[in-house]
Amino acid sequence: MKFLIFILLTLTIELCSSYKVLVFNPAFGASHSNFLGKISDILIDAGHEVTMFIPVFVDGKKDLVGSKKVKNIVRLEQDPRIYQMQKEGATEELMRKKIWTMDSDISSMLGFVANFSKTAAYMGDFMFQQTELIENFRKEQFDLGISESLFVSAFALFDEIGIKSVINADSTLYMNGIKSALGEPAAIAYYPGLFSPIDDKMNFFGRVKNLMGYQFGMQFSTMKYVAEMEALPKSYKGPRDWQTQLDSVAFNFINSNQYIDYASPTLPKTVFVGGMQVNTKKSGKATLSKEWDDVLSQRKTNVLVSFGSNAFSSDMPDQFKKAFLEVFASMPETTFIWKYEEANATLASHLKNVKLTTWMPQNDILADDRLTLFVTHGGLGSSVELAYQGKPAVVIPLMADQPRNAHMLTRHGGALQLDKALLDQPDEIRKAIQTVLSDSNYKKNAERLAKILEDQPNKPKDVVLKHCDFAVQFGPLETLNSEGRHLNTLAYYSLDIALAVTVVLLILLYVLHLVVKFVFRLVKRTILRPKKKVD
Repeated sequence: MKFLIFILLTLTIELCSSYKVLVFNPAFGASHSNFLGKISDILIDAGHEVTMFIPVFVDGKKDLVGSKKVKNIVRLEQDPRIYQMQKEGATEELMRKKIWTMDSDISSMLGFVANFSKTAAYMGDFMFQQTELIENFRKEQFDLGISESLFVSAFALFDEIGIKSVINADSTLYMNGIKSALGEPAAIAYYPGLFSPIDDKMNFFGRVKNLMGYQFGMQFSTMKYVAEMEALPKSYKGPRDWQTQLDSVAFNFINSNQYIDYASPTLPKTVFVGGMQVNTKKSGKATLSKEWDDVLSQRKTNVLVSFGSNAFSSDMPDQFKKAFLEVFASMPETTFIWKYEEANATLASHLKNVKLTTWMPQNDILADDRLTLFVTHGGLGSSVELAYQGKPAVVIPLMADQPRNAHMLTRHGGALQLDKALLDQPDEIRKAIQTVLSDSNYKKNAERLAKILEDQPNKPKDVVLKHCDFAVQFGPLETLNSEGRHLNTLAYYSLDIALAVTVVLLILLYVLHLVVKFVFRLVKRTILRPKKKVD
């Protein structure tokens, strides 16, 4: 009887402590969906009820969920205006093909900003037209809302349906918009921006480039956010400025890990959760099927080649494909697993040491001791995975944040960076691969970083859950807000003080100049005054 009462009490406590969460997870990209999906999984495993709202932003990504545990899924089909724009521009196909040859710096993304701002506004407008959906959400009385700052209209939706506690969860290292809204220092003199091809040791021109990258990120965020806020209906009574929408979050999760990334000044609301999505071999959750176990058992050296979910190897220029095949052919004692997105492709059928696959369990393969090297584009998800699994890598950044991820990894000594402009030169690809394979320091350094991450004081999964619990219990704490978010640029960087000091010094110098000039004239008159004749 006592045991039964104990069980009932335990269940009652668990039910009382569980809460309802709405996760806004737009179908935009795999890395974004997977990140928010993993947060959902962590909450579900802890006994909380998660509803995932998936407004389709990119039609080709409409089936993305990022989680196998979420059962309550509400999907909003793509707005017809967005569908038409993306279809006419062939956005997905064009990007996949151009990504291999376009400039990897921020200038290549300028043409993308205006269209993205317009489509983001369309999505917010279309979403608020779904009055029945919004009313159903309001009736659910969610305790917590979680979204990514990619779309600020998500936070307006949370406000509209009455969610008081909100967490921003960015699948990137950080987003300039929310960093600015929170009043967090950008530290552009030594902290590489999201699109920075330069590490933290910057000369004058490096700082100029980093500043330009930061300003581009801010311009990108501001244009998009302003367009989204203007598209909201008149019936919406919440705040109309995007800064207020973002600075009211309880916490700001970023997909960064302090032991991988560069040191940076952060505020209490910023929480590092990078690595929460990685299952290591030590955790016992990284296992391989017989198919992949057999592949890795064929040879002593195994190399995984993957360029992520947005860059398809099948869309490479032919000279790039030819170069890779030549490298594979020259290393017959090495098994190459190549993520190649064309089903039943035959271009490598003459090579027994090449396994083409449209998909593979990347994390689980990286966790296997038999995997020797990872050739990667340096996407953030892949970068975090290889860091946690302790695998040496050749990083070939293609665009966006990948150049930054590449030098973030190479500074730890476990990776080598290769310029994508060299992908038509098999000798350069082979040289990079063999350099990492032959130098044991790459492996040692990669394993050391993995050990650091394994032993870090606060586990990212625990950090996510504890901060979600805290946000539900206490909501957004005003005491965590920085007054820096209300200051203009002159006041924030104390440039007004420097200007005032400069003016005072100039005035003092001018007065000193007048005094010296007066004294000089007085002395001159005294010395040169003609003496009176005495009779």
